[in-house]
Amino acid sequence: MTPKVSFSLTQLEYVMAVHKYGHFAKAAEACFVTQPTLSMQIQKLEEDLSVVIFDRSKKPILLTSMGKKLISQMQTVLFEAKKIEAIIQQEKKGTKQGSLKVGVIPTVAPYLLPRLLPVCEELYPEMELNIKELQTEQILTALDNDEIDVGILATPSQSPKMFEFPLYYEPFYVLCEKGHDYAQMKKIKYQTLGMDDVWLLEEGHCLRNQVLDLCSIKKGKGQGRRYKFESGSLETLKNLVDLYGGYTLLPHLATEHIGNRSQLVQFDRPIPAREIGLVYRREHYKSELIEALGEAVLKSIPDEIRKIRQKDLDVLPIA
Repeated sequence: MTPKVSFSLTQLEYVMAVHKYGHFAKAAEACFVTQPTLSMQIQKLEEDLSVVIFDRSKKPILLTSMGKKLISQMQTVLFEAKKIEAIIQQEKKGTKQGSLKVGVIPTVAPYLLPRLLPVCEELYPEMELNIKELQTEQILTALDNDEIDVGILATPSQSPKMFEFPLYYEPFYVLCEKGHDYAQMKKIKYQTLGMDDVWLLEEGHCLRNQVLDLCSIKKGKGQGRRYKFESGSLETLKNLVDLYGGYTLLPHLATEHIGNRSQLVQFDRPIPAREIGLVYRREHYKSELIEALGEAVLKSIPDEIRKIRQKDLDVLPIA
């Protein structure tokens, strides 16, 4: 007779914590237990399963070959178990109540959140949002590790494990100094853009890749610029254009406030744009809350974005 496999959800949570932090003490601190308690429970799990999950001789702590086979299924078990709790809570509170952990990319967060949060407060006052600003790869990793419930980012991410729900298309504009050649154009064709004096976001931002796709010269040396700088913030790029010239590209929501020495130039059709959407794990147990978040986003964006026809746009890939 095959012996029954016995374990607790708490033991699986401890395993996931050690896998995340690579350190028993840090994992115990994250789980709000003592290190001996966490270590003892993981050791008991290993004994009950007759396997070794972690190679304790490595620093940081690494999974054994068997641990690598088990870790994904353990995560799935924890994820499915949370569905039971979610079903009970939704029955007690209603489908639009509860907590939602959200990741938002840095080129969306400062411009969308001030619009979104008042709408959520009005429409769904019982929905609690815990929001983190993360880059695209960090959001996808956090979703895969069940550290957040949903991401708001440029799509499609093309991640096979995720479900994506497009929300809106956001056109780009050229921001340049008023004396720049581009400022003399009523509208600009993006095929004419060059790299010589463009200010870029740093590596890791999907918007950086989209800007590079738009520029006709993918590589090259700048012509005489004293300062070369890559930023993690669109606001920094806007200030650099205003102070030192050159140009950058801005999505629509980031164009509300610009410097006195800067000018926005529209693109000729087809207008380059990005798709912004929700990304979350398939069959998520908080699907009702995620749908409510999507509705709130659509209500919070300006009318001029909602009225844009997709046929007038050239939606750019994110990589």
